[in-house]
Amino acid sequence: MKTIFITPFIIALGMPVFAQKVGPVISTTGNSTVTPVSISYQKVRQCFPEIQDDTLAFKVDLNRLQEVVDAHFITSASQLRVRKVHYQDPEKHLRNLILRIKNPSAKKAVMELSLQTVDEKGATTDIHLTSNQKLNPKQEIINNFLLGAKILRDETWTHDTKLKGATATVKKNFKDVVEYELRDPLRRRTLTCETQKDLGIICICAKK
Repeated sequence: MKTIFITPFIIALGMPVFAQKVGPVISTTGNSTVTPVSISYQKVRQCFPEIQDDTLAFKVDLNRLQEVVDAHFITSASQLRVRKVHYQDPEKHLRNLILRIKNPSAKKAVMELSLQTVDEKGATTDIHLTSNQKLNPKQEIINNFLLGAKILRDETWTHDTKLKGATATVKKNFKDVVEYELRDPLRRRTLTCETQKDLGIICICAKK
């Protein structure tokens, strides 16, 4: 059983490809050495040729991809936009606790808390909260909702602003990156990668 203390956008993709299927054998060094490259890694290089890491060639790992991008595009500001905790309360009922920044671009952001019941089919129903609970809730209010809870998923959506003008949106479940989107400073290139059940990591490159 795990209890957490709260201290974040689903990305639509185009037609999927089998992300980790190995594509044609290509040369990466200019000599006789060849390296099989996954289709997802081809999409990464197609969108951002400046992002290159041999450890991603066979299989794109989103945690590693974020590390490589962060090394090239230094993050100047990172803002947690949404945090969604899916948990089982002590009475075995499923709940969602969601914290969301209502005005992320404002100087003084407002945090909004919502609580939901979740039935066996995944349908949700909002639970009424008082204004003190709903807007800029104190830490103790959040902790009380999660007291004795079993955390099933802990999802965060973070928006990163880079020094070179690029931006990234990162979705994590606990510490694992499950969705990653990188946009260049001119918004002409967008790389979107997502973990899909049975398909693995799927990356898509969109250019304007």
